[in-house]
Amino acid sequence: ENAISTLKEKYNPNWAIATVLDAKSGAVLASATSPSFNPNSLTNEMSYQNPLVSYTYEPGSVMKTYTYMCAIETGLYDGSKTYLSGSYTFEDGTVMHDWNNDGWGVLTYDNGFSYSSNTAIINIIKDYLSVDKLKTCLESYGFGKKTGIELSNEESGSIKFLYDTELSAAGFGQGISTTTIQQLQALTIIAND
Repeated sequence: ENAISTLKEKYNPNWAIATVLDAKSGAVLASATSPSFNPNSLTNEMSYQNPLVSYTYEPGSVMKTYTYMCAIETGLYDGSKTYLSGSYTFEDGTVMHDWNNDGWGVLTYDNGFSYSSNTAIINIIKDYLSVDKLKTCLESYGFGKKTGIELSNEESGSIKFLYDTELSAAGFGQGISTTTIQQLQALTIIAND
């Protein structure tokens, strides 16, 4: 609660969450949110939803971690393979860019992760994954369904994608939605080996 209060004073966010999990069991050890429910201070602006489980959002680049994990799990991933960063043009003419539109030249897939390269994700999906494979991985990591946490109004998020451009965008966290508890649960996969 103190960390959330400090954060609110310094940055004035619309909402914030601080949660500590046991990486081995997934148990929530502590959690504080803002806004939070305070029965002693009822206002018209009061939210009765817990942002940990009831707010969905487009996660962005954190999803690159899971796309890389999925590619590695194929057993075929080669982190030394190179690609040209900057932009990628799909067969339908759609162009997707890195956050740095000019890119960084030719990179290895491993270096693409450290640069948070969207075009690395596009090429990795092209080389190692498919719609079904990425969707299966994301579902196995806990996305697109409720975690079953004992808090009310948990949302499931959405990981629906069908076309190559949607698949690529999902691989770097756009066009899908997740909850904070899903992200934390999925990160325990890494934290608990």
